[in-house]
Amino acid sequence: MDIPIYVINYKNEQRRNRMRERFTRFGIEPIFTPPVEGTDSRLASTPDDCKRVWAVMLQHLDSIRHFYEHTTASHCIVCEDDIHIAKNFLTDLTEIIPVFDQLELDVLMLGYLLPFKIDMSTELHQQHFPIIKQSKTFTFHRYPDDIWGSQMYMLPRRYAEFMLEVFTVNYALENIKTLNFNPDWIMTKYGNRAMIAPMIAVEEGVNVSGDESQVYYHILCHDVNFNPDYYW
Repeated sequence: MDIPIYVINYKNEQRRNRMRERFTRFGIEPIFTPPVEGTDSRLASTPDDCKRVWAVMLQHLDSIRHFYEHTTASHCIVCEDDIHIAKNFLTDLTEIIPVFDQLELDVLMLGYLLPFKIDMSTELHQQHFPIIKQSKTFTFHRYPDDIWGSQMYMLPRRYAEFMLEVFTVNYALENIKTLNFNPDWIMTKYGNRAMIAPMIAVEEGVNVSGDESQVYYHILCHDVNFNPDYYW
């Protein structure tokens, strides 16, 4: 499979090893993009309370830059380091990529945080998650801005170029009052976007923010979507 897969990891060897083990089941050697420190020169003018999130954002962009500048692949996948992966991952991608190209998508969410199953028999879900395409295994949906998570997403080369040109640190500084320079707000919120159901990457459900509501939310999203028969 000629699609580079990048994993966002910050000095966590246990997570790194788990992700490598999961991907090597498919004969895939994931690329672990070097972590970005708060002392990175690109963050010299960044407010102190923004440095941590902006550093994570830069790690995502560094992944995309590696894809764009050092590979000839037509698509790339970027994912976080705490996800379960569908056991049919490679087969799933052979089904997903032709639809991605047919729809001329800029970004496809392959994993996300959602504390319920999408049910198209309900008017509410028809309104918020309209189906734009259906394949044998998946439905491709539009989604509102309040769908969160950058667990796993796919980009084409042309959109990678756009992101690298537009979403720079200077751009973030110039628009700091109106722009959240954060993967949740940037990577999956622009362009011709869609999400798939079922997802092929489910977060493990561990949140270390210390915020009780966030901890509960992540556990709920995992419990609703994880099926040990379907995911490693």
